[in-house]
Amino acid sequence: MTLIDALLAISVLSTGLFTGLLMTVVFFFEKALRELSGSQFALVMQRFLAITRTHPLNYAMTLISGFVPIATLILLLQHPGSGAFVFTLVGLLAFWGGPILTSRYFAEPLYDVFVGWDIDSLPQDWRRARERYFRINVIRGLCSVTAFICFVVALGLPTP
Repeated sequence: MTLIDALLAISVLSTGLFTGLLMTVVFFFEKALRELSGSQFALVMQRFLAITRTHPLNYAMTLISGFVPIATLILLLQHPGSGAFVFTLVGLLAFWGGPILTSRYFAEPLYDVFVGWDIDSLPQDWRRARERYFRINVIRGLCSVTAFICFVVALGLPTP
């Protein structure tokens, strides 16, 4: 196993874990959230975000999935046309475009809104904010799945 293979394996593991957790939110947690009243939704989200926003595992998976492929690409710079390079690059762009940038510029500001809600006096548009959260998760999920698949394919290709 080469260093490139090891880095790709780390990318696959980290992105796979991240994607699995995100898909759990999309397919299971969101279904439960849809059935809650506004005050219940706000309470659950406030408690959920208090834990997940700063959890070390969240940071670790995000940083590993976002930066280890960069190291892989640096090692593959002499072979920019290779399948491993191309799939790693596409996976990296998908992960940065979805989970990282979408979270930073769309989800995090929305989380601030959720955390700021008074549970007993929600704004009139709370449902619209909830639906926006669900749409953001779909975007992050699709990009994370794409990154994971790309890293798996890159790992399966011969190392130049």
